[in-house]
Amino acid sequence: MLTGLRNTFAKGIMRGVLIALMGLLVASFAVWGIGDIFRGGSSTTLAQVGSTQISVQSFQTAYNREVQNLGRMLGRGVTPDQARQFGIDQRVLGQLLTEATLDERGRQLGLGIDDDTIRTRIISTPSFRGPTGQFDRTAFQELLRQNGYTEPVYIELERRLAVRQQIAGAVSDRMSTPQALIDAMTRFQNETRTAQYVVVGSAQVGDIPAPDAAALQAYFDANKAVFRAPEYRKLVLLTLSPDEQVGFQQVPAEQVEAELTRLRETSERRTIQQITFPNAEEAAAAAAKVKEGLSFDDLAKERNIAPADLAIGHLARAQVTDAAVRDAAFALAENVVSEPVRGAFGTVLLRVTKIDPFNVEQAREQARLGLARNMARGAVNDLHDKIERERSSGLPLADIAAKVGLSVTTVDAVDAQGNDPAGVQLNLVGASDFLAPAFRAEVGLENEPANNRQSGLWVWYEVAGITPARDRTLDEVKDRVEARWREDEVRQRIGKLADEITAEIAGGKPIAEVAQAKSLEVRTTPALPRSGTDGSWGAVAVQRLFGTAKGLAANAPAADGIDRLVFVTGDIVLPANAALDQRTRDQLQQSIEDDVLTQYIGRLQRDFGSTVNQTQLTRAIGGTAQ
Repeated sequence: MLTGLRNTFAKGIMRGVLIALMGLLVASFAVWGIGDIFRGGSSTTLAQVGSTQISVQSFQTAYNREVQNLGRMLGRGVTPDQARQFGIDQRVLGQLLTEATLDERGRQLGLGIDDDTIRTRIISTPSFRGPTGQFDRTAFQELLRQNGYTEPVYIELERRLAVRQQIAGAVSDRMSTPQALIDAMTRFQNETRTAQYVVVGSAQVGDIPAPDAAALQAYFDANKAVFRAPEYRKLVLLTLSPDEQVGFQQVPAEQVEAELTRLRETSERRTIQQITFPNAEEAAAAAAKVKEGLSFDDLAKERNIAPADLAIGHLARAQVTDAAVRDAAFALAENVVSEPVRGAFGTVLLRVTKIDPFNVEQAREQARLGLARNMARGAVNDLHDKIERERSSGLPLADIAAKVGLSVTTVDAVDAQGNDPAGVQLNLVGASDFLAPAFRAEVGLENEPANNRQSGLWVWYEVAGITPARDRTLDEVKDRVEARWREDEVRQRIGKLADEITAEIAGGKPIAEVAQAKSLEVRTTPALPRSGTDGSWGAVAVQRLFGTAKGLAANAPAADGIDRLVFVTGDIVLPANAALDQRTRDQLQQSIEDDVLTQYIGRLQRDFGSTVNQTQLTRAIGGTAQ
């Protein structure tokens, strides 16, 4: 075929056509981005501090991680607009700029961390410890894999982090807190207030007739956004998780028994007592006395050993370092005294006073499940690699799933919060990880899978269709509109009456007189701290109380969000023994240290020069140029 093409375009007018086509192709590359290659790839830089660059990829990785964390915390997907409302983009950008600034300063000062220090930092990290409490290389490598790091990359990140901590510590560690600030915070934290108050509720505003058609239509028109139908998407999902694969794993019996032995070593615990003798003869004589009826406790008294000094601990088998003592102690029945045991530090008599029961069958099942989970993670890794290889062929997810022995789930309509068109929350595995990126994706395009590193879950998704957001008609939501209109009307009338009562009290009338005229009951709060609540006094009302001077009147929403409290501030008391708790003291000190470090970093950024490519930032968070 290639020979035929060469012959066709070798001469004449067809040669001119070929040249024109190639020229058009080259021009299109220049227009659509190949020029970036010759301009040094500047389009991959999102921000820069001095000579330290922050790539778009670095920002997107950190940004997506924060969005997924927020989604897991909220229990639902987070849209790009919601992420911006939470300020995730600016928080991530600020963190990366801070890190880049400290990296630049570290290079300027020639700072570095030796390999031994990095090794010590890694092996002392609690997340990398195994069942024995010591550094476990398998756990280390598995956690790196879950978080998408190779060992060299992680070591380099840890080295850079250590340098940043050196600089930050030198600038801001152990800053003292001014006494004036401590005194102010002590008052803020410990002051209490009381108030006389009345509750104004729906009973005081009477019945509210149903709105006429014109009023309902006007209310709906003014609040259309509240009743708007959100965007829905049809999704095709392929999920892969260790939990799904556990049931398919066949664990060899010998591995289960080996793991059972390890569990016994670490889980079975005994309270072991011992009496040590200077030689085997004295130990044998003491053992003979015990057989004749002398108790272990009386034997200890004879040798002037206090009861508290008898026990060597409530220990697992692996915690007893003396092999002879370990074997003897874990072979004893409860409260039976052993024969003399020649240990590493002398001859001893042993007694076990407590044995934690070790359920062999339960532990065997625990061992099997633990091994099955490890095997399932390996199976997930293998299936993941197979799926990724198949995706390179451009097949739809349904075909890929069939080829690797899995199946897809089709969700006909879901909004960004994980609800169906009826408003019912759908039970979608991994929704907090894939929903947000799915609502940034386009129909028919291939997307990167979402991954939950903690659970090992992978979700591949395709957007099969989009139903745009739209304004609903009044007929569709009439019941909801009328209910909301009534709630708002009740709230407005209660608020108006509360303002009238407050104005009367502020004008000089006692609260009791005004309450009697309105058929309201005057109540008195207990001494409320600033962070306290009490019955109808929610956090908002308490904060309003602490913002109102003694003897003055004000009103605030009750805890139910509908009623209102009209109150007069009473006693304001600072207890004589008031003190600032240590946690708040530590937070104040940390806040001062953070402020100093922030000022230092700001000055460094001005000195080094700091720039942000707003166009790349907008693209990275899924926004538009506008």
